[in-house]
Formats: sequence, C-alpha cells, structure tokens
Amino acid sequence: MWSEFESSKYLTYDPMFIDPEEPCGFWLCDNPGDVMTIRINAGCLAAGATLEDLPRCTSFFQQFPYVLLVCADKARREAMTAQVRRLLPDTVLLVAEDKAFRGFATIQELKAHCGLKAVDQILLYTRELPACGLLELADVTMPDIQAMPRVTSGIPNLDRAIGGFYLGEVSVWTGKRGEGKSTLLSQLLLEAVDQDCGVCAYSGELPAWKFKYWTLLQAAGPKYIRPHRDKTTGKVMQQTLPPVREAIEDWLRGRFLLYDIGGSAVHDAADILRVFTYAVRRYDAKVFLVDNIMTARLKAGSERDYYRGQSEFMAQLSAFAKRHQVHVHLVAHPRKTGDKLTGDDVSGTSDITNYADNLFTLEREEDQDARQDTVLTVLKNRFFGERGRSIGLNFERASRRFYKSGTQPDRSYGWEFAFRGRQVTMEDDGAPEPDPFEEEAKA
Repeated sequence: MWSEFESSKYLTYDPMFIDPEEPCGFWLCDNPGDVMTIRINAGCLAAGATLEDLPRCTSFFQQFPYVLLVCADKARREAMTAQVRRLLPDTVLLVAEDKAFRGFATIQELKAHCGLKAVDQILLYTRELPACGLLELADVTMPDIQAMPRVTSGIPNLDRAIGGFYLGEVSVWTGKRGEGKSTLLSQLLLEAVDQDCGVCAYSGELPAWKFKYWTLLQAAGPKYIRPHRDKTTGKVMQQTLPPVREAIEDWLRGRFLLYDIGGSAVHDAADILRVFTYAVRRYDAKVFLVDNIMTARLKAGSERDYYRGQSEFMAQLSAFAKRHQVHVHLVAHPRKTGDKLTGDDVSGTSDITNYADNLFTLEREEDQDARQDTVLTVLKNRFFGERGRSIGLNFERASRRFYKSGTQPDRSYGWEFAFRGRQVTMEDDGAPEPDPFEEEAKA
C-alpha cells in the first residue's frame, strides 16, 4: 500500500494509477501530456514546482524500485539528469536514452505512430545513473602519471622525492622565523614562471617594493648583481644592474602577479580567494603563494572562532586548488622554536596539515662543519607517501638563491637568453655581503 505523503504538492500524477509494487518503477516525465500517455506509475512536476522541490518527495520515490527519467528532448534531458542526480543522491535513478524515443519529440507522438508497445519498450533503452560522485572503480580512466601537469622546484632531490608540485594540490611550509621560507618560495615562483606558468603571490608581511627587490636579486643571480654601499649610512646592499632589471621586468610582465597589501597589515581571507580566482581567469595563473596564514584576516571573536576560521580558509584553499587545477603554497609558522620540527608543531588548527597534500620544514643547519646551510625536510607527501626525507641546500647570500649542496647558484632563467650579448658593467666597491637570514628576521 503506497502513501502520498506531501508529494502531491510538488508532483502531478493520477493516484488511481500509482502502484509501487509494479516492477516498472516510477516514470518522472518532462510534461503532463507524457504522464497522461503513460499513466501507470507516471508523474511530472506540479504547476509552480521546480526540480529543487524533488528532495521533498524522497520518501515517495523510495517506495519504488527506481525512478526513470523520461524526456525526449536531449538537451532538456541532460539538464534534468544532472540536477536530479544531485538532488536525489540516495534514489536509484535510470534515464531513457535517445533510441527509446525513435526520433519523436514526445511520448504522445511515439504512441500515436508506433503504438503502446513502443512506449513499453522504452525500458529496453535505459541506463542506470550512478549516485552523484559515485564511480565504478573499474571504469575510472587512468592518466599517464608522468605526463600529469605539475611544476618542478628546480631542486633535483626534492623533485625526485615528490615528483614535482602537482596541480590541484596544496603545499604547507613551516619553519622558524628567518630560516628562509619566504625566500625559497619566491624562488619556486620564479621556477614556475620559467616553466611558462603564471603565478600570483599574497605576501602579508612585505610591501610590494621589497618583495620585488628580493625577487629581482633571485632572478638576476650572482652574475648580474653588485654590492653597493649607501653613502649616508655605509649600509651595504645588493643592486641589480639596471638593464638586467628591465629585462627581468619584461620577462615577468603578465606572468608574475602580487596581491598588494597596501597600508594594511592583514587581508580578508575571502578577498585573497577572490583575487586568486581573478588571476586564474584573467591571467591563467597556475601557482599561488599565501605568505602567511597568520596575516589573513579570519573570523573575529573567541579563540575557537579564530581556529574555525583557519580551518575554513584551509578548506577553501584546498577546494580552490582542485577546482581550478592549480598549486597553492602556504606558509604556516610553528608554535615552538626549539628542537626539530614535526607536522604537529604547525601553529593553529590541525586542519592546516590535514588538508595539506605536502608538508615541508625549512631549518637552518646548526652544525658549522656541515656541507649545507639549510635542511629542507619532507614531512608529508600524500601522492607517493614520501616522508622524513631531508635535503641539504646551500644559500648564496648576495642573490638570495638556494641551490643543491655541491653545485653552484648559476641557474639561468628565461630573461637571460634575450639579454645575452649585451655588454653591461658595474663597479664593485668591495663591500662585504649582508646576512640574508638577519635581514629576513628583521623584516
């Protein structure tokens, strides 16, 4: 014995012809004319109702073994199918395919030209719809993993460990202040530009001019910069040669974007995501940097609200990366300053590391006799399961470049190929190079 519940408010059907015991299921039609033609276990939306009202009829639908979507018009059928799958995720759904309608625009026409038997035979040309988001694993198409879009880091040992930075992922970077996280990530953005990927950075701690100053030094490299002593204070600063700066600016234009913090110390998390989305749509940016999560304005109020805001922002960054198939780098400071860092030491909510596809630490080498200046450690890699691998890096102070221990910081970026052959000189005043870790800590 079937029950109408409140379905009659949203569906049009003849109660005399409704019987859930019939094996034909319930036929959800596109129009009342088709309902009148099929009659048995057939219905359509009531006047004034929309597909969004269908969840109110779930109890009614679940009395039947399945619900068959019947619509002769292909475009309307596809739209109807997509919506109903989303709205009735726990209902067994079938859809009648083109062949079932034999080229006719309605069920009425089908019956008029081919008879009632042709209407009954619609069931022969149906397919079952998997629940929205539910897939047959055997039917999943496997990509060529080696050909999947990604951006390499320029650090061979890191790329071998994680396979590069795959699009659709979020990488979290942690480490004590002044250890070089922002510096290394700026370098990774240059690597992305060199691979013809647009990038966009949010830096909550640096004004735009300082961010550019450091980026120019990295892009130029030690070959194209010279120390310069300020005549007023005697302070020694590195300077990029003017023609080199122009060549780098031309190379970066349209490919390297910075969300300017202006006079504000923090930015609303929603604004950051809006700007990032614009960068994807307008500039086809593929790599993003949030430096750091502590400077993004999150929910005000209690400490609990703040951590909930962090969790929501991290979830939104993860969804943003997957939806737009981009890679997001996020800086998150640790809650402690001593001992060796682990994933549990990241400050804030645990969702920061839970949502992360990759988790890295960057720590300065304390052993004065070590061959490296800095140790980069992979704490988490969701794709390949890599964890605990440490990679030694050296640091070239003048150009602020990290490079593999045992090699030279002579990486050439794309701007240099157009620049070669031009004779440019600059006097070297012999001043000592400043300590970049000290400068970054002060910043």
